Amino acid sequence: MFAWEARMMASQSAGAPGTDPAPHAEPTQHRDLWPGIAGLLAGALLIAGHALWLGTPDTEGSGALRRAFFYYVDDGNQDVAEATALILLVSGLLFLFFLVALSRLAGNRSHLVLVGGTVFTAFLMVGALAGNIFAITVSHSESFPVVPETALISILLLNVAYGAMIASMAGAAVMLFGLWRAGQETGAIPAWLGWAGFAVAVVSLAGPFTAWLTPLLLGVWALGAGVVLVMNARIERAEGEPEPEPEPAAGPPAADTGPTDKES
Repeated sequence: MFAWEARMMASQSAGAPGTDPAPHAEPTQHRDLWPGIAGLLAGALLIAGHALWLGTPDTEGSGALRRAFFYYVDDGNQDVAEATALILLVSGLLFLFFLVALSRLAGNRSHLVLVGGTVFTAFLMVGALAGNIFAITVSHSESFPVVPETALISILLLNVAYGAMIASMAGAAVMLFGLWRAGQETGAIPAWLGWAGFAVAVVSLAGPFTAWLTPLLLGVWALGAGVVLVMNARIERAEGEPEPEPEPAAGPPAADTGPTDKES
């Protein structure tokens, strides 16, 4: 008796409204359109910011103090330094968004890509601030003028920025090596993009001898990787769109059977 009542109660609770288990939500497909656009912008800004940075005075030799003084006493150079810092900082933020899509392509080597890309971004921002904070300070503070004594500080900060750039490209080399290896194993990355990144990583290992060039090369590589992500997103979108259903063929017109008995 009790068993029969239990079965009845179970069947009633199963048929009650609102008790059906919720269907599992299907995972959304990854869309690389916006990360690809972020990679394009990050690469372009990295090239522009580093090109402006190459105009800073040379800190080596006996005339370094004189060059630094005459460079930073110019208001136009102060504005360029402030713009350079903003451009490189925005490039680093966009690169972090771009980095997520790169790590997804790397598969089981995503940890190398994430760590290397994060180190690159962190030291890029440190270098952008250290190399330009002197010009920003003298531009916005009347109590810190450009004199030979303060110009010594600019030389120190420029050397810190140069060391940060070398460290950032070391992190980028780890990221590029990881992507190259993942492309060799899985084919998720085009062969030309993987080998181009491998070449940039090898050049980055030269450290102080190539630090003036490798950020420009990485910016060009980011442009190519951004184009690949955008194209992949367009292909995924085209494959995900349902094909239009064919219209049903019109059958032959019904034959006129004449008036019915009731009409006649």
